[in-house]
Amino acid sequence: MLKVVEAIVGSQATDIMSAELIQRWLKFAAVSEKSIATYSNCLKQLQRYFLSNAISKPTRADLENWRDELISSGKSASTVALYLTAAKLFFRFLAQECLYPNIADNLKNRVRLSHAHKRDALSVDQARELIKATEGKNLLALRDRSITALLLTTGVRSIEIVRANVADIRYSRGNAFLYVQGKGRFDKSECVLIPASVMKLLQAYLKARGKFSANEPLFISLSRRNYGKRLDTQSVRKMIKSNLRKIGLDAPTVTCHSLRHTSACIMFEEKVALTDIQMVLRHKSVDTTMIYLNTINRQKNLAENIVAQVLRI
Repeated sequence: MLKVVEAIVGSQATDIMSAELIQRWLKFAAVSEKSIATYSNCLKQLQRYFLSNAISKPTRADLENWRDELISSGKSASTVALYLTAAKLFFRFLAQECLYPNIADNLKNRVRLSHAHKRDALSVDQARELIKATEGKNLLALRDRSITALLLTTGVRSIEIVRANVADIRYSRGNAFLYVQGKGRFDKSECVLIPASVMKLLQAYLKARGKFSANEPLFISLSRRNYGKRLDTQSVRKMIKSNLRKIGLDAPTVTCHSLRHTSACIMFEEKVALTDIQMVLRHKSVDTTMIYLNTINRQKNLAENIVAQVLRI
């Protein structure tokens, strides 16, 4: 196969970053629309680098130089990692199609990624205040209260809330479950338990909403321009951020995703088994779940106070 690849490289190397090939790869990868936009942007950056440096037959060294340039430009470790992931997946595809050698195989980042969680969790009192910030009897308040309660109690992501339809609420053994399209999934094969108290909020919202079909979005826009259409993630995040500000939380590390972190932390503090928290959050690895919980362990460790007492500061 290597000889075939080498023969093709000589005649088609200048076309390996063509729009047609990139589209073929994205179709082959079968990624989500969001990932398509992200990976396309990453490859455009790589394409610009090749063009600006007159590189028609890129080598491993060229990719390493590109990586080093990304790092020296001040891009974060996570951004560099994303760019390299796109390049590695693309060149793996080219090699599988016998179009170009896999020069990106095992390409290292060289910048250590932080495994600390980038969003702060709310305290129990703050979470209660956030729910109170949505109090009201009109349709908007009922919708926002339902969304906030779902995010806090189930740990669902904002995109999963947005994708949900009315029919995705299903019952089993007297309990209500919301079936969601999870991260990296293409169907609604995962579910979260809707607590009875939260289900009452949802029922009040749906009753105030009036007539609807089972296949309609669970949460709709109430703006004049998009009334009745599916609510988008930007609107959900904007609503949560606005209410966070109302209760005095305006830090950049406190966002809509903080509610998922809050849910995990409350479960942990209430002695819920780590494997159960992992199941609720639908993490593939318990190590990912631990990222959410390391902050709690750090906050409980007050060893610095002991040093201050010994030094009588």
